Amino acid sequence: MSQIRYRLAPTPSGFLHKGNAFNFLLNWLHARRAGAKVLLRIDDLDAARCRDAYLHDVFEGLQWLGLTWDEGPRNVADFKKHWSQTKRLPLYEHQWKRLAQNGRLFACTCTRKSLREAGYGHVYPSICKDKHLPLHPHLPWRVRVPAGNSVAVVDESAGMQLINIHEALGDFVIKTREGTPAYQLASLCDDVHFGVTHIIRGQDLLVSTAAQLYLANALQLVDFQYIKWYHHPLITDATGQKLSKSAGSESLQYLRTNGYARSAILHEFAHWVGNYPVGKLYKPEDLRFLL
Repeated sequence: MSQIRYRLAPTPSGFLHKGNAFNFLLNWLHARRAGAKVLLRIDDLDAARCRDAYLHDVFEGLQWLGLTWDEGPRNVADFKKHWSQTKRLPLYEHQWKRLAQNGRLFACTCTRKSLREAGYGHVYPSICKDKHLPLHPHLPWRVRVPAGNSVAVVDESAGMQLINIHEALGDFVIKTREGTPAYQLASLCDDVHFGVTHIIRGQDLLVSTAAQLYLANALQLVDFQYIKWYHHPLITDATGQKLSKSAGSESLQYLRTNGYARSAILHEFAHWVGNYPVGKLYKPEDLRFLL
């Protein structure tokens, strides 16, 4: 992997918020300082939640912030025609078929509703793991995660962290009942496909990083195992809660349309950069060229 490549990977399931923008800024700053490429990759496989308004918001938000990218769609029409994840379905299918052939997958009849009503949380309790159900195309497929399995995630700012995926996720879904790849598989395949070498993401995705490394090892996708990772603390609201995509006061769409100065949000980000481990390479004045 000779070319260093960072990526911005928004999901158009709501209006972007300050937390998304801060993550984009960190990736962009690191890439520009390293003379690296920036890829814009929009994750749109969740058709039930994706909306054109949210797609437009991605481009408008990045342009408002002054963040540029070297590869990826230039606008919504270009995205739909050339860059949508639906254009790469054969890539994902190839990888889940490899996992199936190696006996790594099992079919599951459980639904989110049934698991929730049974009192289970986010960790799948292996209900269908030993039922030996056929891999029917209209059932979710889950990857087998042995009990006690831990994955080492080497974070460039926090050091090595051991994540027990079985305890954190259980046997996670890699293909939905609709026949589309779940996030963990699709994100892994895309990062390998586009040659991503460095990823900065929130701490809430640390378990996802471990799950994707687990899949990469099972699929022998060596390039993915050499990616440099940074996980930063999350931006929270006034009550200390994680920001979520919405049309609320923390969304970029609200800020843009209500006269909020772009320079003000960048000054706010400059303060955050100085307080976060992943931002220690930068000083607040490093953002002045954006103002």
